[in-house]
Amino acid sequence: MVTKDLILKSFDGRTTPLQRALLVDWLNESANVEQYYEWLEEWERANPQFLPNEVLAFERSLRQPGSDSKPLIQPNDRTPWRRWLLAASVLLALLTGGIWLLQEPLLYVRHQTTFGELRTLTLPDGSQVTLNANTQLRLPRWQFGSKTREVWLTGEAEFSVRHLLSNHPFLVHTPDGLTVRVLGTEFVVYSRARGSKVALTKGSIQLQADQHGLTKPLTIKPGDVVTLPNKGRFSLRHQQTASTYTAWKDHQFVFKNTPLTDVAHQIAEQFGVTVDVPDMTLAQSKIGGTFRAQSAPELLGVIAQMLNAHVNKTGRQRYSLSVNP
Repeated sequence: MVTKDLILKSFDGRTTPLQRALLVDWLNESANVEQYYEWLEEWERANPQFLPNEVLAFERSLRQPGSDSKPLIQPNDRTPWRRWLLAASVLLALLTGGIWLLQEPLLYVRHQTTFGELRTLTLPDGSQVTLNANTQLRLPRWQFGSKTREVWLTGEAEFSVRHLLSNHPFLVHTPDGLTVRVLGTEFVVYSRARGSKVALTKGSIQLQADQHGLTKPLTIKPGDVVTLPNKGRFSLRHQQTASTYTAWKDHQFVFKNTPLTDVAHQIAEQFGVTVDVPDMTLAQSKIGGTFRAQSAPELLGVIAQMLNAHVNKTGRQRYSLSVNP
């Protein structure tokens, strides 16, 4: 989400590549441009730039050491070159900023789903991708499939990668440094704030996570599920049921003795709402089963029935689960 704090950080050059990409998408909406310039003006007033007084410096250079006499040469304060220099500096800054803002949309294509939305895409190389809700996929705009097959994923997606005669590998990158390398296969990649997860259904893939100090690649086979928590290491499980990790394509949620706190996290990721569970005993309750739901209230209603709890709407995008008396 683009906030005023993020915009101000971008003026200071303190944003990440992902934040800059979000800013570019935000500026594509004309309604946001005026707000952007208002915050830019506010930032410029709070951060005045130093402009040297060239005329004064020139006068001082012409004075005799230790003398307070007037300079030998009187420069003309009205010379236009100072104004031209300032105008050129401003123009250069605007051009540089414009090129930076346009670079992302010119070089990359972005596909993004909203909360509760699913979307299936066919990439230029013939591969298919199904995006889960609240997911973003970025790929090169030019020569995808001929020179490169790299994509960047934030969220969750199922990939069905087409094998090419050129044997160009297909690479999926996540924000936490995980890289999935494949030639032709079907798999699911999950990458959100809590970490990353890869579930393989067909073929063979190779995982690399240099950021976590794991320099040796890990190759997995169908039925394997690899999780990579934040600041953690690969955790590999064999012979897992593939449908568990693709159920979201049918708007289904699969819970296997899942703590209610984890269920709340999944609801937040899928529908963009916050679920509070103040009662610690209720929060530690575990849920099992497969549930179909296309909205947060629908799923929360089923869970409340199972746990003999009550759902309260405490805000526009906030709910609370409490134990029935």
